Amino acid sequence: MQMPVLRLLRILKVGPLVVWGPRATVEMLKGSDLCDYLVPEDRKSSAWMMAKTLRQYQPARSIHFTKSMRPALAAWLANVPERIGVSESLAGFFNTISQPFWSATGPFLLRYHRVLRERWPESPDMPFANFKPHIKIEPPTEPYVVIMPGSTWTSKMWPMEAYRQLVLLFRSEGFQVVLLGSPEEMDLCSTIAQADAINLAGKTTLQEAAAWLHGARLAIGNDSGLSHLAAATGTKTLTFYGATDPGGSLPWSPHSHEMHKSGVSCSPCFKPKCFVKGHPCMTKLTAMDVWVTAKSLAGSTS
Repeated sequence: MQMPVLRLLRILKVGPLVVWGPRATVEMLKGSDLCDYLVPEDRKSSAWMMAKTLRQYQPARSIHFTKSMRPALAAWLANVPERIGVSESLAGFFNTISQPFWSATGPFLLRYHRVLRERWPESPDMPFANFKPHIKIEPPTEPYVVIMPGSTWTSKMWPMEAYRQLVLLFRSEGFQVVLLGSPEEMDLCSTIAQADAINLAGKTTLQEAAAWLHGARLAIGNDSGLSHLAAATGTKTLTFYGATDPGGSLPWSPHSHEMHKSGVSCSPCFKPKCFVKGHPCMTKLTAMDVWVTAKSLAGSTS
């Protein structure tokens, strides 16, 4: 979700960009024009250790949108002159420039934009990421769609059986179907793949996943990081919502589409687990409902 922010900072010519974060995420940007230096983190270090590393780069400013106090405190300890971030939580005490984010409304990327405009009032509109993966893959000979059935929140997950039905519908129209997910989602994807799909869950790096997404006719899944990655590559996305709100977390792309079942009183609940019998916000969204929209977006194989 942060790629459009990096693209905007490039447009603003703020200077060399150092990206710090979890190794798997940060290394996805290797070779990209979105940053100059990478600081991959294998495990969370203390604010003191982060500050020690930051001093090596002598940054003019730090930008961090998380509610966690750790990066904001580290920037303060490293005497970074400008510390830009959210005003909520203890992080706000250490930032020199801040705006509400988590208590604000509207798409997440526009909330980031409001924070950045505090520092750069002349900032243009938030751009799209336009991320081009550098990894080469060997795609199927047929046109293919990517399905991403997992999520860290079970409340966000469209039913497994519905995904299986969707796979069969795409296969009946001549599409190949590729499943992407984390190692923890391998069993879920294996079950869905029995409906005749290529299961790559747990077998790709994020750069490789981005390459598969970039070549797809359509990427379909729950509200998850992979949906945002698909949008960043410019691929059409179709994201399902129930526990969360598409008004906030819809992937940032002109080709981003969403589906949700209206009239479900408990939706959105913003809870990691569903405590309502039958998980109505997701189960009432049928495979045929999705197929009508997905088929239109994916086009024809002929």
